Amino acid sequence: MKHRPGNLLWVLLAILLLIGWLTLLRLPPSNAAAIRALADTRQSLRAQGFKTDLADFDFATTPELRAREAVLKATASDYRSEPFRDHPNLMQPVGNDSAMVVWKLDSLNRQNRSSYDDSDHLSWDEFRSTINQNQSLYDLASAAILSGPIRFNLDASRGSGMLLPHLAVMKNLAQTFGDRTVLALHDGNPSGAWTNLLAETRLVTAYEVEPAEVSHLVHFADMVLAFDATWQALQTNGWTDDQLARLQQEWESVDFFTNLPATVAFKRASAVAACESDSQPAMHGDFTLMEFCKTALQNPMEVWWELNGEWNQRAYRQHGIYEDQQALLLFYRDRELDVRNAIQATNWSQMRSLPGVTNRIFFQSKYSSRIQTMMNLHEMSMAFMKQRSSLLGRSAEAEAERRVIITALALERYRGKFGAYPATLAELMPDFLKTPLPDFMDGQPLRYRLTDDGHFLLYSVGLDCVDNGGKILTREEQMTALRESRSTGIAPEADLVWPLPAGDTAIQELHQREERAEQSRFYREQQQESAVDWKQSPLRQSRVGKILATKWLADPGNITYQGHPLSDAIRNGSFGGTNHIALADLLTPRQIVTGDEPENLTFEIPVNYDVITNQGGLTLFVDADQENLDEPDSGGKVQEFERATNNDCLLVWHTIFDPAGPHAVQVEIFWTTGKGGYYMAVGRAIPVTTTNLCQFSFDSSTYDVELGSRFHARLPEKNGIFSIECVTTNGAHLATLSGSTTNGEFNVVWNLVDDHGHRLNGETFNSIVHLTLPDSGRTQTLRGP
Repeated sequence: MKHRPGNLLWVLLAILLLIGWLTLLRLPPSNAAAIRALADTRQSLRAQGFKTDLADFDFATTPELRAREAVLKATASDYRSEPFRDHPNLMQPVGNDSAMVVWKLDSLNRQNRSSYDDSDHLSWDEFRSTINQNQSLYDLASAAILSGPIRFNLDASRGSGMLLPHLAVMKNLAQTFGDRTVLALHDGNPSGAWTNLLAETRLVTAYEVEPAEVSHLVHFADMVLAFDATWQALQTNGWTDDQLARLQQEWESVDFFTNLPATVAFKRASAVAACESDSQPAMHGDFTLMEFCKTALQNPMEVWWELNGEWNQRAYRQHGIYEDQQALLLFYRDRELDVRNAIQATNWSQMRSLPGVTNRIFFQSKYSSRIQTMMNLHEMSMAFMKQRSSLLGRSAEAEAERRVIITALALERYRGKFGAYPATLAELMPDFLKTPLPDFMDGQPLRYRLTDDGHFLLYSVGLDCVDNGGKILTREEQMTALRESRSTGIAPEADLVWPLPAGDTAIQELHQREERAEQSRFYREQQQESAVDWKQSPLRQSRVGKILATKWLADPGNITYQGHPLSDAIRNGSFGGTNHIALADLLTPRQIVTGDEPENLTFEIPVNYDVITNQGGLTLFVDADQENLDEPDSGGKVQEFERATNNDCLLVWHTIFDPAGPHAVQVEIFWTTGKGGYYMAVGRAIPVTTTNLCQFSFDSSTYDVELGSRFHARLPEKNGIFSIECVTTNGAHLATLSGSTTNGEFNVVWNLVDDHGHRLNGETFNSIVHLTLPDSGRTQTLRGP
């Protein structure tokens, strides 16, 4: 009997599916030769003294150290509280070789602008209140730090996944103790300043860093913070020789290089362990035989690619993974040897010429393995944290800074004994320095010079090994250099400087430059806001009809004040008599004539000014977006909230900053309930038509002393002639700007110099704008910005 071809095809297909399924279940045999080669390599390295497995590392600590660790971590126990972000910059440059003595200033600079008033100033009272919030916890931490070495109990078996929560604690402690040091100096508390400075110092000198690269980077960052705080502290002559000698002894005890080879060894063991655990879930664990057959019938190509990929993964786990482990052992052996050789160099100039010091060497596998990708991504992320330097480069910087601090302390001890600083550093030996401390960067003596006013400048030449004369970068230069180095890989030219204390004149000039920069920033932001506002103007006016037809406000029966419904409590005088009046009626604006039209339109609201300002406020909304009432374009661009003679509320809208034509005007109420809550609502809209022939940009309301005063406005017609007279607040003539436009817009700048050659420098002035539109024949004179 003959079989039908169709049946044969089904039989063949079933056989192929079964073969595919068995392929998934079958494990290829392991490569015995690769396994033996891996074992031999591991045994050989161990015989040479190299650690190869995570079991070779033990980061467990004693009960005493764990108790000390718990005290330090307790300073960050409240994870609900927002971290303090306004740590002051303790090395704020003034010029190229001097810095501010922060604790002598009248106020501090915020790291981040206040969201309340956009200010970057931080008063000492604000600073003190914040720093003293957890004072008892930091006092306990200080005592723990001063009592012995610092080491953290860690689980080495997790390798590269080892948790390091203490690093954030260490960084926060270093910043906080620096803050407490300058606060104590400002408050005239030398004892408190000494204790906090010593605690911050020991966060660097007493910390036995675990062999993890990121831990070293945090250690180096804390070194910089301690360097800056020590400089601040030494800008007073109130320290005894014993105190200075104690600090000097602390810094002489720290070593930034010895533990670096162990860091590479731990990376080696971690990489091999990660390679051992690297596996992909088997496909047959996700599919039953029936599901596999179903998928194969529906999408045979997908199954083919899955089978091929699964087989490759299995082949890698049985063969390639052993070769990768062997290659990783040898790769990190070479890297460890590079580091061992490098740290034998006596200075950075010698060190940076050695292999593997300044160049990043990536692991290359002959297989397309996930471990290679993960390792190289990690290396690139660490390169960003190292600010395009190497771990050895960051270590060299820390060592150079250490030597500068020790020398500066020796100089202070010399001054304390002899009343003045020495003419040369050689005079510090042997009483204040046992041996010379050359600049670690180039092996030459640290650069040192005295100034006529009795201070000294001390510096290392930095990683570029180029003497820039003790140059330090300003904050702006640092940001620019960082951006450029990310693209070019070239570090900025600067030295590691123990700067001069800036004088009052230099600080005053810096403040003036900062104020001008702040004015320019504010002016640029206004220009950007004006550009956005002009784009929104047509959209705003297109929704006027819809706004006027909308019922906006329901009477809030649950909002009361002193036992009365809100509308009854806030209304003024006899408005509405003794009857209850709905809040929508109370907040309906009524335009009144004041003689300031058309530039200023005034609306009276029968709300008691004293009551509303005690717990809330009113805002005039113009063409508000119904869907987004909290958007910036909901209110009249420039307005004022005033008290009427009868204690009503007056809302004055300066219309020249908004487009002419029909508008929908409403009043928004903001009311705090006294229980931590608030109530906001928008009242009934009324139609208002404005007649100003031009719309000024918002940035025209202010001026920049450096850039001048801009008059930027749009006209309702393309052709226009304008004349702008600038006058004092008393009406005296200053200058006149005239011109014409053919594109419906004029944009002119007054240089702030009046007709008599006098330049304005912050004084308020007014303007009168004369407009002529030739096409329609319309003319208008407006009080301008």
